[in-house]
Amino acid sequence: MRKILVLDANQRSALAVIRSLGRRGMSIVAGDHAANPLAGASRYTAATVRYSDPALEPHRFIRQVTDFADRLNIDTVIPATDLTTMLLVSQSNLSKNVHLAAPPAESYEALTDKARLLTLASRLGIAVPETLIAQSETAIIDAARDFGFPVVLKPARSRYLKDDRVYATGVQVIHSAQDLPTAVRSLAWLRDLPCLVQRFVPGHGAGVFALYGPSGPIAWFAHQRLREKPPTGGVSVLSQSVPIDSAMQSAAAQLLAAVGWTGVAMVEFRVAADGAAYLMEVNGRFWGSLQLSIDAGIDFPWLLYQLTHGMPVQAPPAYRLGRRLRWLLGDFDSLLIALRSESKGIGRKTRAVTAFAASFLDPRCRQEIFRLRDPMPGVRESFQWLRALRTHAP
Repeated sequence: MRKILVLDANQRSALAVIRSLGRRGMSIVAGDHAANPLAGASRYTAATVRYSDPALEPHRFIRQVTDFADRLNIDTVIPATDLTTMLLVSQSNLSKNVHLAAPPAESYEALTDKARLLTLASRLGIAVPETLIAQSETAIIDAARDFGFPVVLKPARSRYLKDDRVYATGVQVIHSAQDLPTAVRSLAWLRDLPCLVQRFVPGHGAGVFALYGPSGPIAWFAHQRLREKPPTGGVSVLSQSVPIDSAMQSAAAQLLAAVGWTGVAMVEFRVAADGAAYLMEVNGRFWGSLQLSIDAGIDFPWLLYQLTHGMPVQAPPAYRLGRRLRWLLGDFDSLLIALRSESKGIGRKTRAVTAFAASFLDPRCRQEIFRLRDPMPGVRESFQWLRALRTHAP
């Protein structure tokens, strides 16, 4: 029997992977640095392993994954976050007998380094926000003042490895010249990474999801975020399958083909008020609402598994539109944030409650975590949520 190690088992996307491959009779080992991870409770998880925090002890994490693979006779390792993917794609000798379900290191570096990505996109004629790459505080300040405000300060990488630790970075939107010097001085990563100074594009985020093989695209998918946590923008808690935007698909296809990408990718854009889409970033791992694509008819984990093992992969039929996926506890958190907001009037709060309640009666909507055929992840999440609620209660 095939044995698969799925990393980042506390992520919802990892749960979707485990359910997909477990239903096909594969033996699944769930791994995470947290105790009692979400996907560890799934009926499809045969065993759970715990490893060191990849951010704090990256080299030890790599050694542990290699040891698990050898000791447990793992034939496939599937990372589910940017962090674990970043650390493992460069490990050419992860194990003699293990397949890593991730893009090639060269392709991954070409598209996840945002400075290299924007250079490539510009060469291909793909629209990107007006950008200057700066490597000093003075250059950042000069570029920002030239662009005007608001302006975006973006590190070339979301995470980077230095001195046996992975450091996380973050994007900042600066709204005034007065805030700029303080913001620039706070950029601890500037000693190690270039800064992308970008003209701010008003609009909303959108993207396309793809699986690419050596011969080109195998599957595409797109969704729309209907509600987020927090409500002003963040993690999707209610999403819906939608048609793929042809312009975004064309841009994504050019990028992925240009670097010889194989594996899954999420290509993210910023859509301006006039409908123009500007490339923002590429991530080489599964997305948060992965379960929605599976429910809609495209089983990306199974397709990726086949691709990783060199098996024949058939392009799936068109996926079903209008399917909805709801992360219930995340949706409830979003509702609580809206109700506690002093900036929202009684009318907006009433509409938020009505929309939340209406989703229980929506026949298009499925629950992401709690499912009758695999209920225990939902039970575990509920207990953990209640424990966290008590801990943070005033």
